[in-house]
Amino acid sequence: MIIIQTKFKIYQIELKFIIFLIILLKLKFLLKLRLLYIILISFFVITLGRNYTYSQESWWKDKKYKTEEKQKKFENCKHVFISIGDGLMYGNVTYISPFFQNEIYLGLQNSEKGYYNREQSGYIIENFFSTYPVSSFKWKNSSRSERFAFALGKYKYKKGGFISTFTISVSLKYINDLWMIDQVIVN
Repeated sequence: MIIIQTKFKIYQIELKFIIFLIILLKLKFLLKLRLLYIILISFFVITLGRNYTYSQESWWKDKKYKTEEKQKKFENCKHVFISIGDGLMYGNVTYISPFFQNEIYLGLQNSEKGYYNREQSGYIIENFFSTYPVSSFKWKNSSRSERFAFALGKYKYKKGGFISTFTISVSLKYINDLWMIDQVIVN
């Protein structure tokens, strides 16, 4: 997955989807229009049918804002949380690390609690993933204001043949037109 963060939007593009579109564009002259639509619709049904799709999320309450700028600001916030959620779901810190600010407060289970720089935070979270291998992750609720956003989720992990659960809270701070991770707490 490619993650691109710009001033107003975060784009999450799956490489498979890009390749699929390129192939379709090359085949478009060879296929009849109906067949092209059937293939395209089938691809979207298969893609959207996966377990980790975030359609109609109950954890994020969409609001209407007076300006388009504010609307984009909070859409970006949602996309940051989705990317962080993907990182937690797959146990992959590379989905999360683009949103690290210079100093992050980490309070992880069985780990020192405190402020860490970007690199240290990445290593600590990687260690957490290896100590508590993820079984599943899902956001449960969220809230947001002009400068801060917060989301709470359930992290299920496998350890010793049993599945246990942590509650993970992630706080974001709006800095220089970007949503950045302020703190991560695991209980």
